[in-house]
Amino acid sequence: MTSQETYQAFMLDHAAGRLAPGMHLAAEIHRLMSTSGEEVATLWETVRDVLMDKGRHVQPSAHLNDGHIAAAIDIIHTDYSEVKWRRGLSGVRYAKCEGADGQLMRLNPGQTVLSHGHSALEATVVLEGVLDDGRGTYQQGDILLAEAGMKHRPAANGARACVCFVARSPRPFWRFT
Repeated sequence: MTSQETYQAFMLDHAAGRLAPGMHLAAEIHRLMSTSGEEVATLWETVRDVLMDKGRHVQPSAHLNDGHIAAAIDIIHTDYSEVKWRRGLSGVRYAKCEGADGQLMRLNPGQTVLSHGHSALEATVVLEGVLDDGRGTYQQGDILLAEAGMKHRPAANGARACVCFVARSPRPFWRFT
C-alpha cells in the first residue's frame, strides 16, 4: 500500500515539475483517470502558484507542459488488445510505450508477479482491470508507489486482465552518502 506521505510528496514533486519524465507521465495518467488524483494535483499546483506569487524562488521545471498530457491521453486510449506484448522471464507481458519513459505491463486474470523489492521508487498506474499487490487493491486510475526497500507481489485480481503503466525513478550507478 502506498503511504499517504509518499503519495503526497510524489504529487507535490509532480506539481513542482521535479519528477523524472516517466514518473511525471505516470502522475499525469493518474490525474486524468482519477478524481482524487485531479484534486490532489490541483491542490499542490495551487500551493505552487501561491508561493510563486509571493515572490519566492519556486520555479517549476521546464517539462511541466511538454507534451506529457498528450502522451498520457494516448496511453489511456490505447487499444491494449492491439499492443505487441513481449513475454518477460516471469511470464508477465510488457510493451514499450512509443516516446515515453515507461512501459505497459499486462497480467492475465489470476497471474502473479514474483515477490520482489525495489532499489528506487516505482510508479504503477492501473489502466484496466484490478491490481492487488498483497498490501492493497488498486482499481482503474489508481497509482501504486513502490518505495525503495518495499517488497510486494502484484497480481491481477478478478476475471479480467490487468494492464498498467509502469515507470521507475532513475537510479545512479554509484551512490555516495
